[in-house]
Amino acid sequence: MTTSLKKVLFILNPKAGSRKAIQLKKQLIDAGSNIDFRLTAFPGHSKQIILEEMEHYDVFVAVGGDGTVNEVASVLAGKEKALAVFPTGSGNGFAREFGFSNNLEQLLAAIERGKLHSADVCYLNGHSSVHMSGLGYDAAVAHDFAHSKGRGFWNYLLSTIRIYFAKHTIEANIQWEDQTIKDRFFMINLATIAQFGYGAKIAPMANPTDGLLTMVLVKPMPLIHFLGFSARLFLGTLKPNHYVRYISTAGPITIQTSNKQVHIDGDPVFLKSPIKIEVHRGTLKVVDTKLSKF
Repeated sequence: MTTSLKKVLFILNPKAGSRKAIQLKKQLIDAGSNIDFRLTAFPGHSKQIILEEMEHYDVFVAVGGDGTVNEVASVLAGKEKALAVFPTGSGNGFAREFGFSNNLEQLLAAIERGKLHSADVCYLNGHSSVHMSGLGYDAAVAHDFAHSKGRGFWNYLLSTIRIYFAKHTIEANIQWEDQTIKDRFFMINLATIAQFGYGAKIAPMANPTDGLLTMVLVKPMPLIHFLGFSARLFLGTLKPNHYVRYISTAGPITIQTSNKQVHIDGDPVFLKSPIKIEVHRGTLKVVDTKLSKF
């Protein structure tokens, strides 16, 4: 899909990769007259900015991590406006899969070309997800990481180790199409793209433009298998086995569980059971960088 894109608004989260955001701000001041920027001041501010500026811009650039991308995308889904990303966060899973980098010249060139992807959006009890959501281990990690003093890969790694040894599992009843599973899980992932972030691919086959959600069911496993599982995540070679099952479905999915900890695109939230999941195909317009991984 190709369109003529003109006015661009960069939405900067100054708390995500503050140095990169400051450098970008300086570059944008010297940019063309069709490029503007706004700084977010509080959680949810991105949504407010977009609603105020919707009629004045063609492309909205999320400057931050996956949480910032989620905020911007949640407003743009179903609209004829386009999303682009200048990643300054930690994992940057969405940006990595769609081929966005923090090279401003390349980003502006991609916007000028005007080619767009039509990406899927997943909804969990009405909350939008354009990347990866989950329950169990990775949700507990997201909640723990949110309360850590630092950001970045090493702090995230510490959270993953701490939560693993806490032996966090959940019991859930999952219904989709005409099937039902009731079991205890290490984690349940709901993926529209392949990776969590940092290049860790939990669902290598996931494609954000095919209208399908990849549900990854992971059973509790001993440490030796967890180490192999983790290595295959970063190598991108994870496959179905005794502990890992993949289910691709257009939905809807219903998950019943007493566990309320969930993460949506890496951000920790609490959702009441049952969690009802839907996939809306191709409702988010995303700038095509020519470097996407699908």
